[in-house]
Amino acid sequence: MKNIYKKLIGISFIVLFLFGGCTKDFDEMNISPNQPTDVPPQYLLTSAEKNLIAFMWDEWWNGRFGNLYSQYWSQTSYTDESRYSPRDGVLNNYWIYFYAGRDAVPTGALNGGGMEDLQRIIKLNSDEETKVMASASGPNINQIAAARILKVWMFQILTDIWGYIPYSEALLGVENSSPAYDSQESIYSALITEITDAQAQIDVGAGAILGDIIYGGDMAKWKKFANSLKMRIAIRMSKANPTGAAAAINEALAAGPFTSIDDNAAFTFLDGVPSNNPLNENQKIRQDFGVSQTLIDFLALKIDPRMPFYANGTVSDPNVFTGFPYGMDNGEATALSTTDYSMPSNIVYAPTAPAFFMLYDEVEFIKAEACVTLGLNGIAKDFYEAGIKASMNYWNQLKDNTPTGWYRIDNGNTNVLPASITDAEMDAYIASAEVAFTGDDENQKRLIAEQKYIALYPSGLQAWFEYNRTGYPAILVQPGQTVTYGGGTYTFSPLIVPADNKTPHRMYYPSEEQDLNGANRAAAVVAQGADVFSTQLWYQK
Repeated sequence: MKNIYKKLIGISFIVLFLFGGCTKDFDEMNISPNQPTDVPPQYLLTSAEKNLIAFMWDEWWNGRFGNLYSQYWSQTSYTDESRYSPRDGVLNNYWIYFYAGRDAVPTGALNGGGMEDLQRIIKLNSDEETKVMASASGPNINQIAAARILKVWMFQILTDIWGYIPYSEALLGVENSSPAYDSQESIYSALITEITDAQAQIDVGAGAILGDIIYGGDMAKWKKFANSLKMRIAIRMSKANPTGAAAAINEALAAGPFTSIDDNAAFTFLDGVPSNNPLNENQKIRQDFGVSQTLIDFLALKIDPRMPFYANGTVSDPNVFTGFPYGMDNGEATALSTTDYSMPSNIVYAPTAPAFFMLYDEVEFIKAEACVTLGLNGIAKDFYEAGIKASMNYWNQLKDNTPTGWYRIDNGNTNVLPASITDAEMDAYIASAEVAFTGDDENQKRLIAEQKYIALYPSGLQAWFEYNRTGYPAILVQPGQTVTYGGGTYTFSPLIVPADNKTPHRMYYPSEEQDLNGANRAAAVVAQGADVFSTQLWYQK
């Protein structure tokens, strides 16, 4: 599989470069999805999978946004993002990356990979003049279905970040360069329809697709991913539309979601540049992040055996885990020695560490919550415990696949990995006072949300979305709060203070939208509410 992956990545970049060798030509490729070229779809799929997840997982979007807003990580210096002051250029760039991908850069490297590539896959496999050529990459309907599923995955993330976004008029290229924004409620309804149709479209018997790094073209796995993603969408909207959520979850269960960690939708990186995990590449030259005191203290409270899987011990004592204080000002943070604090683990920072689209444990937690809140048939306790074990078993597997002997700038010993979590340790954890599934419905919802938060690590955005939906775990440092740590106390003082003095409910729109699509952005703000952190989104109400 690794050799196939290396070949696909290399050929994808070469083929895309040949078809888009100059910036002008590549721009035309990216912005004209309704005028497909003869680029084989398998190379577009490889590029789209790699780059969408790499954009989502890198040191900017995951490190300085998702993992900070969920308080999985803290910034050890240049702490503006943890204090709710994102960089304007980052918001502008990533908005473009997710929709359109990244253009050829002056060095000649090609990064591609936005949703427009997925739209081009659909177009190439749908148009009569190109579908025969496209079928060399696998059955047309299965290629289309995979592209649709990935678009749903991406659009849900975007609407959960911003609320109203371009959806129904997006990805039309030069036909509509100023797309209207759709309401989050309408987007969620459309996503349920789209994911339902995409999974039904899959013909497992027709054969595999090429260029697929996630599942190696296995369409039975893609069908499970689609049904699991439908469950994520459904539970996310369960407060706003409980009837629709319950119906969607029951439909997905009937159609077949993930049933084991072997079904996990994850993208495994390689050990060399440019195909290594982007967090691994960043940590070679910078020491930007420590695992937050928020998370470390929470894991310690629960005596969670995943601690050494998520974080390294301190440099002086690998058996001591000390979280880096969250949200300090830059002077306070840089005064601390990072050797005294826990950094992201070798498993998380390894060059081959995978990035997660969605994991099986999340399906079990969704089922548990649906039993408690939506009347799903089944035993919530069993689903809850299955989710915990699935998470621990997957981290055992990740540990077993983690290479040793690679470089860390923080002097962490990459030859050290934790012992596997045993079945007996899992059972003891589940039976412990802090974890045992007891109490009334509200307590059970709390327990499920807390374990889901732990299991989602380090998918920071998903944890932030879930916190905003459930309010759990009730451990996140809030604006104005005085925090005690080993060196004393400090007050969390955001540079941009949310009007409600709470963790942001959403991100504000990129500034370039004001210039490039101002009228539609303005209409979205009128409909949704002020373009500020404190405006609650539809799924949160």
